[in-house]
Amino acid sequence: MAAVPSPSSSFPSSFPFSLRRAVAGDFDAYMDAFEAVAAEGRWMGAEAPIDRARRRPGFDRSVAGDNSVVFVADAGGEIVGAIYAGLSGGIADLGMFVVDGHRGAGVGGALLEAVIDWARAAGAHKISLAAWPTNHPAIGLYARYGFRVEGTRRRHYRRRSGALWDTVLMALVLDEESGGGPARPALARPPIVVPGGGIGGALAADRALDAGSGIGASGTLGAGGAFGADGRVGAGGGVVLREWRRADIPALMGLVDDPEIRRWLDRIPDPYTADDAAEYIAGARVGLTAGTAATLAVVVDGALAGSVGLRIDGEDSRTAEIGYWVAGAIRGRGVASTAARLLSDFGFAALGLRRIELNAAVGNAASRRVAEKAGFEPEGVRRAWRTAGGTPTDFAVYSRIADPG
Repeated sequence: MAAVPSPSSSFPSSFPFSLRRAVAGDFDAYMDAFEAVAAEGRWMGAEAPIDRARRRPGFDRSVAGDNSVVFVADAGGEIVGAIYAGLSGGIADLGMFVVDGHRGAGVGGALLEAVIDWARAAGAHKISLAAWPTNHPAIGLYARYGFRVEGTRRRHYRRRSGALWDTVLMALVLDEESGGGPARPALARPPIVVPGGGIGGALAADRALDAGSGIGASGTLGAGGAFGADGRVGAGGGVVLREWRRADIPALMGLVDDPEIRRWLDRIPDPYTADDAAEYIAGARVGLTAGTAATLAVVVDGALAGSVGLRIDGEDSRTAEIGYWVAGAIRGRGVASTAARLLSDFGFAALGLRRIELNAAVGNAASRRVAEKAGFEPEGVRRAWRTAGGTPTDFAVYSRIADPG
């Protein structure tokens, strides 16, 4: 299990460290570092306390074998991170950790580069790994080095508590030249990269059309810390769409507890807990990394106010469905329509989309007005297409098509 948790904001952006291959004499120092990360209980499959006697033979084989390697990051004689890879059948399986207090300084990237070079030299055609779905800093790091999400193993790892945790599978293909099998090759999607400053734009001028629920049909959720109860938007206020952060969890819990949201979006857990919010935010990261969805926080005047998302079609990568919701205090101010317009514009310009579809319950007049204000044109009605309030419900279909030029 790969373990590269969030960078520590208290540590400098860089510090002296060196990489080297581990030797048998590193075992005790290696296990001290390994167990420190395991004790955090969030990042790796192993759980503290560690049975060191049981792990010693495997460590000795790894550092001595031709088909395995352990690299360590050494800072002043202390092991502050390590990466392991074992090669079998042309596939190198890896696991990595970085000790708290030494994150965010390039250790993980340096270790990953070393093992990728080793795997290429060893003749591997692929590198694979697993990460917890909630470990989005690790998922993001691997994505920057070309790893792609290949799937999720549901309820796969039994923890000592008895809980069953999902794991995300990622891989980097090193050999793209050899022929493939008889089946149609799986579509390789690049990750979706959101600009560092987010996607921004001015609020739509005609706010009256946006009054009401402002809730689309895709079930997109999210918010973070949090729009004021009076819902005021500053003069000339703008909307920014940005990636989700773990710091958004507390506000997300509060904003989702809204009868109007639950009225139109059936798939929200009730009650909505911190674990639900963390899973949602991690899922948003996985979608960006896998190139399958762009689910972003909606920020107005610096405050988080809702969520908007594009879900890429599994068969046609140039079509997508958009969904959105905004917090009750901010509805009726043009936020939902502005967010939908900004993200669909991004989909056309940055993702090469040809068609974006929006589905709104026929009875959700406010959401339908949002669709029209954001530039979507009506196409028809899908009868009893999805449920709302537990009841099969007709949905109006809208779409935007990329400009032919």
